[in-house]
Amino acid sequence: MAEGPRRRLRLLITLLIGLVLVIVAQLVQVQIVGHRFYEEWGREQRERTIVMAEPPRGVIRDRNGHLLAGNAVMYSIEAAPSFMSDEDKEAAAAKLGSLLHVPVAHIEQLLNSRDENGQERKWVQVASPVSKEVGEQVAALRLRGITVRPLWARVYPEGTLASHALGFCTVEITGFYGVEGFYDALLRPERVEWEGPVDSASEPIPWRAAPVALPQRGTELVLTLDRTVQALVEEELARSVQEYQAEGGTIIVMDPRTFEILAVASLPNYDPGRYVEFFDQNPPPFEDPAVSQQYEPGSVFKVLTVAAALDAGLVTPETTYYDQGWIEVGGQVIENASHQPYGQRTVADILIESLNVGAAWLSTQMGPDTFYRYVQAFGIGRPTGVDLAGEVSGQLWLPGDYEHWHPSNLGTNAFGQGLAVTPLQMIAAVAAVANDGALLRPHIVARRIGPGGEVSISQPVIEAQVISLQTARTLTEIMVRVVEEGVHQARVEGYRVAGKTGTAQIPIPGGYDKEGTITTFVGFGPVPDPQLIILVKLDRPKTSPWASETAARAFQRLATRLFVVLGIPPESVPLHAGGTGEGTVAEATR
Repeated sequence: MAEGPRRRLRLLITLLIGLVLVIVAQLVQVQIVGHRFYEEWGREQRERTIVMAEPPRGVIRDRNGHLLAGNAVMYSIEAAPSFMSDEDKEAAAAKLGSLLHVPVAHIEQLLNSRDENGQERKWVQVASPVSKEVGEQVAALRLRGITVRPLWARVYPEGTLASHALGFCTVEITGFYGVEGFYDALLRPERVEWEGPVDSASEPIPWRAAPVALPQRGTELVLTLDRTVQALVEEELARSVQEYQAEGGTIIVMDPRTFEILAVASLPNYDPGRYVEFFDQNPPPFEDPAVSQQYEPGSVFKVLTVAAALDAGLVTPETTYYDQGWIEVGGQVIENASHQPYGQRTVADILIESLNVGAAWLSTQMGPDTFYRYVQAFGIGRPTGVDLAGEVSGQLWLPGDYEHWHPSNLGTNAFGQGLAVTPLQMIAAVAAVANDGALLRPHIVARRIGPGGEVSISQPVIEAQVISLQTARTLTEIMVRVVEEGVHQARVEGYRVAGKTGTAQIPIPGGYDKEGTITTFVGFGPVPDPQLIILVKLDRPKTSPWASETAARAFQRLATRLFVVLGIPPESVPLHAGGTGEGTVAEATR
């Protein structure tokens, strides 16, 4: 063979060998080196994880079945720009603009937007959520590339009613605050995913039969709240805040036999269905002051001090002491609100006339060990454990807290100064007195109904037997005298009620506010079988700084209505005549 053809043949063979080596190298890369990558890529093309349509969030009802939080169908308007021509986008923007009340230019900008790689987006959300009516109108247009996707939205048919107790849900159906926040995991529906082969359009291929777990709705909650009682409480709170020119306030109603919360309301409040509109307020009114805000309770705390001294066996209601108008505790002089001596007085008078000196005398007689042991047993300084989101523990310094506690605290704490409680802690502590000395855990959910209909009923949880039955009943009778002899503004015609006022100064940096007060009244009845306990707290009332003139009057009006509404019959026991009139001077805790 001539040399020329031989060279060309060798060249061709060399090229063929080189090509084969390239192909072999590529096969090694694909089959061996990149095997796992291509295997997973192939599986991704064949199979998809598809999220099945979610059922609604669990509803919330009051104790009588009235809907407080439910669900409604709304829509998300979405677009697939990569499947739309320029003409499709212009037409869609023009028609959607008027229906959605969104500028046409804004919609066009969304449809023509690019991703981070400069590629036309495959999906954009045009508007969400929109009402059912608007969604149906958009669907009827049958616009190319436009999808109308149904979704669940949380609704609150009663508006602002029980807003703090309920909390709210975001657009993503995540619960915050109140019951929505505390029970968010239970209320959420079960998310179910299906994984299997799909076709080129990502539609499932039904080539095999397999059991499919259906999504489950969220757990339904039935509250201890009574919608009627809640409405009356909110009506009275609004009236009291306006009438006494207060900056805000809180009212709690409980059943002292079970510690079920029948109503809880605070002002300012909000509409959970329109929570976004309240973010502009400073601060937004989402936290529940009943469990999330602490304050110095003032003289209402004397109930716990007297309870401890009686139960410890150190005194009886008739035990006397000499009130010279002041007492020194830990180097600090404590005075009565009137700055006057009261002479020979009994332990019962400490509550009836609200004597600071008497309360401090009792705590010093007990000593720090006994006094703080009872205070802690009443639940002060720790969360109550209520099933509401955001509860705080209050503030109680003990003798071991050397940085904060001072021997003078033993005297000031006795009448509710130098410590802080939440309204719920305060009503729970006094409810223990009404409940024959037993402190239970407050709760707001009566029962839970699972997706399958299974029912879980909340049972009372006993936290402690704080004082004996005899001590509780003796103290209750003293508190009845507080109302009948000292604070006639709280009397309820036809019923024997027990109660105590608290007019507390407000701590500020460097001391106490000389102007504003926080007024509280806690009362329960009818005695001797209490079925209701009510706490009224008003922040900085301007018409009068005294609890007897503000909170006690609100208690009287509310208790009068609630005894009737709840069918609690009156007693044929006449009210005691007389009393000390206004009873305001001895209440302040200065």
